[in-house]
Amino acid sequence: MRKRPVDRMSGAAHGLSRRRFLSASAGIGAGALMLGACGGGSEQAGKVGGEITVWTWPDNDKTFEKTIPIFEKKNPGTKVKVQAFASDQYDSKLLATLVSGTGPDVAMVEITNVAKYKGKPGFVNLAEGPYDATKSAGDYANFSWDYVFDKEEDRAFVLPKNTGPGGLFYRRDVLEKAGLPTDPDDVNDAFKTWDDYLAEGKALAVKDERWLIDTPMSIVGAIRAQAGVSMFDESGASQLTSDVMVAAVDYAKQAYDAGLVAPFEQWSQEWGAAIKNGTVATFLIGNWFGGLVKSVYAPESAGSWGVTLAPEYDGNAAFNSGGDFIGILETSENKATAWEFVKFVTQDPDSLRTMYRENDLYPAWTPALEEDWMNEPDDFYAGQNVNEVFAQVSESMETPITHPDDQAAQDALTDAVTDVMKGKAETGAALSAAQARVEKRSG
Repeated sequence: MRKRPVDRMSGAAHGLSRRRFLSASAGIGAGALMLGACGGGSEQAGKVGGEITVWTWPDNDKTFEKTIPIFEKKNPGTKVKVQAFASDQYDSKLLATLVSGTGPDVAMVEITNVAKYKGKPGFVNLAEGPYDATKSAGDYANFSWDYVFDKEEDRAFVLPKNTGPGGLFYRRDVLEKAGLPTDPDDVNDAFKTWDDYLAEGKALAVKDERWLIDTPMSIVGAIRAQAGVSMFDESGASQLTSDVMVAAVDYAKQAYDAGLVAPFEQWSQEWGAAIKNGTVATFLIGNWFGGLVKSVYAPESAGSWGVTLAPEYDGNAAFNSGGDFIGILETSENKATAWEFVKFVTQDPDSLRTMYRENDLYPAWTPALEEDWMNEPDDFYAGQNVNEVFAQVSESMETPITHPDDQAAQDALTDAVTDVMKGKAETGAALSAAQARVEKRSG
């Protein structure tokens, strides 16, 4: 794919979360793996060895099943116990353990919840000795490092594990049947702007049978992120009634009224079936979506997919949709081993390669982005090297403003968009009501 300039990037676009689906039916429980782990070369943080416990959510526990044996081989004499908790329980459990002073050695944090933990005690400051993580700051994607590093406090409470550069996933077979191009560059040209996307996308829609896009929030989230509009501004004021939010919801309403938006709830069985059957032609989502399509939803659809840049808003095509972080708790009694594990997860080429090849997890560690295994033709995408798309997006990301009430604002926005789509309220009124709801919550 030829390069096109993309100007800026904001953070998590949709509140989309691969763990929200994967943990929905998992239930709370211990996916307890007694597997070998941990690496050497950490004398500065103490002696490496013994056991540590890591908290995460599905299906990161399955990812760790594949990477921890590598860790064990490199560092005999250590063990890692992984516990996975369902999405709707994970954050409350982690917040509780920070207060109680008990819990795991290592814990993961999802991008949408960074603000909950960034200003709270309980995580080790990895910017201090003996960790000195700031020495490696330049090797992490700038926007992901800025998410977790507090310049005023000189504090990094977690390290970036993977990011979620977003793009337009499309079904080549569906576009071909509709008489539209299938080459990524040509698809990008056809869907260059949001106006183009809605106009040309009408050829893909068949009433009650096939749709252009899966949900209205996919459109709203992508446009908001492309425009660099966070849920709150730097002063903590809600941005739900901003001009960009209004424009994004209006685009979603145009698509909905034209019959371009599928009626399925995201992460539902019907939504999954639409991925498998090709009844939704395109998805605006993070690169990790490919891993789910390959392993969960439609492994038999190999060769039918392509990826290109999203339609542009105000000249920008880039948006982010997802990302995970990992850190050490203050209460850990084996911080040396915990630190070695955190470095392994976020920096080790064997770990990063395995996560990318097995689950399409995009490394936040930028030296990995030039590796051959990141830039190979993929038969699942008909031989396309999809990193030619995601690398452009990744280079353009900028850190959004985060706020502890981001998820509450996302929920209010989703409800407002639903009301607008169903004709219960006009865009302005719905967004004003959502903003009032959020302001009441945040004070």
